[in-house]
Amino acid sequence: MPEHHPAPRPDGKLEITITYLELRPADWTHRGKAPDIDVAITLEPAPSVAFYRDLYDRVGRPWLWYERRLISDTALAALLARPDHEVHVARHDGELVGYFELGDGELVFFGLTLPYIGRRIGPWLLDRAIERAFATGVEKLLLNTNTLDHPRALDTYRKAGFRIVSRERRELKDPRVLWPDLYRWPPL
Repeated sequence: MPEHHPAPRPDGKLEITITYLELRPADWTHRGKAPDIDVAITLEPAPSVAFYRDLYDRVGRPWLWYERRLISDTALAALLARPDHEVHVARHDGELVGYFELGDGELVFFGLTLPYIGRRIGPWLLDRAIERAFATGVEKLLLNTNTLDHPRALDTYRKAGFRIVSRERRELKDPRVLWPDLYRWPPL
């Protein structure tokens, strides 16, 4: 688990700070040079619930993502089928590199799998996500990140031109307490 994550509390709560950001086309700073490996991005036109849950888990588990676990299969299928909702998957030689998810003017989820972090793929993939979002006609792109995400996430978004709109402190149920086997708590 990332070192910046606090240990679980006895009450099963996890305090985080969520930062909400927005980006307008004129403020976008293209940062991402093409990676030194061939990364292909594909739009998944009709992702199945099982495919999506696996994708979400493989990218998000290290950062304690769990919100999509709380949604029923029926509700998730309906969300994924919305006409304004897109899931784009990045792969290298068939291996999952990461993905981004767009919907309703928001970069809903964005992330890389652990083997591809630190290889300068993140800024490049973020540029592709921003490019796609603006191609759909949104006038501003929204996103949020929190203190459990990668320590450089907020800085990466700000360097791309996102500006902070607001911050909010929240207490969530700690997924390491809810699902200790999935989130390997206590660590081995």
